[in-house]
Order: sequence, then C-alpha cells, then structure tokens
Amino acid sequence: MHKNITVIVPTLAPSQTLEALLGQLRAFGIDFILVQASDGGVMADTGTAVEGGLWLRAPASRGGQIAAGIAGCDTDWLWVLHDDSRLCAATVEQLLQVVQRGIPRWGRCDVRFQEDTWPLRMVAAFMNLRSRLSKICTGDQGMFFHRQQLGLIGGFPVQPLMEDIEASKRLKNAVGNEFLALTAPLVTSGRRWIEYGYTATILHMWRMRWRYFFGASPAALFQQYYRRQD
Repeated sequence: MHKNITVIVPTLAPSQTLEALLGQLRAFGIDFILVQASDGGVMADTGTAVEGGLWLRAPASRGGQIAAGIAGCDTDWLWVLHDDSRLCAATVEQLLQVVQRGIPRWGRCDVRFQEDTWPLRMVAAFMNLRSRLSKICTGDQGMFFHRQQLGLIGGFPVQPLMEDIEASKRLKNAVGNEFLALTAPLVTSGRRWIEYGYTATILHMWRMRWRYFFGASPAALFQQYYRRQD
C-alpha cells in the first residue's frame, strides 16, 4: 500500500544507528530518502536506489540536505528524522492516521530519550510542553508537514543550522492553526546531554537560539555547533 509519505533523513555519514533506523522504516513499509553530506560543496546528485528508498548526496547543510530530499520525492507528506531516531509502532500509526485523513497539517512528535534517567525524562517533558505551547519544533521531535504548506512558506529553509526553528516560525505564521503535536513518542539519543552535562547543554542550546534570534548567521552558528561536537 502506498502510504503517501516519505521520510527524509539528513546525515553526515553511515553509522549503526542510521542502519537501525532504515531497518525500521523498511519494516514499517515507509519510503525514505537518505541525504548524506558531500565533501567540497558538490551539488545534490540524482541519487542511488537502495532497498526501501533513495540515497542522495548534497552539500553539508541540514536545511539544504532536507530540501534536496524533499525535491527528490513526490509524496504529499514529508517526515524529517534525525539519523539516531528510533520509531515506536504507536507513533507510526498515529502519524499515518493523520496522512490518511488527508487534511494538510504540520507538527511534531513527543520526544523521549532512550537513556531512561529522571533528568532526561524532565528534559523531554519540558521540550514537549514548550513546543506544544510555542509551536516551535526541534529536529529531535521529527517534524512532519504536508507539501502544500511548504509551498506557502517558499519551501523548506535552505540553511545549515536552525532550519527546524526557522521552518517552525514560518509555518506558525502562515498556518499556525494547522499545527499538530502528536503524543506518541519518537525516541532519540540523550548522549550529548550526558556527555556535556545537563546545565551546560541547556545553556548552550539557548545561547545559540538567542544569537539566531538577534541576527547571527546560520553559517556562523553551524561552525560553532560542529566545533563543539568534535
């Protein structure tokens, strides 16, 4: 059965977590487009067919990679997942019900961390409540949208970082009443919280957001963010 939804997965490089996610998508019968960052700013290619989907290369930019993936498929619905996401059957079922109803919506899933510690449960609860009230989503929450809505905001933001925040802001302004916060969870890794510390990670994330709000370029924030990951 054609589910009329494609999962877009931007990634830097193949990994075990990525292979696990693709295995889940194949098991659920959901088509995907994997967009791997290419070296040297090479333009997006036409892709290579793989089991269950398509493998593209595009310049290293999360927004640009996502936009390239969106351009490479023809389904009405799009679901953007990080390469360390883990799917729950209830989440897939809930989203497919939205797709089957056919009414254009956009939104995200509740996030849950695979490391089941009380600090991470608190972080997830805060993230989910904040986005439910603000309609601002993060990539960890698995944003989804109908293609029609992307047309209203000029397409997915082609920028290297803060693409999730920018897309949320534009969609909120254009079709905020069509926002949908799914309660079923999308599981992701809490590694960065554990590795860098909860307070330091929260402060770093909000400092980046405030810098973006006050005009810092996504390119400059991209360089700072990935220096921190090294």
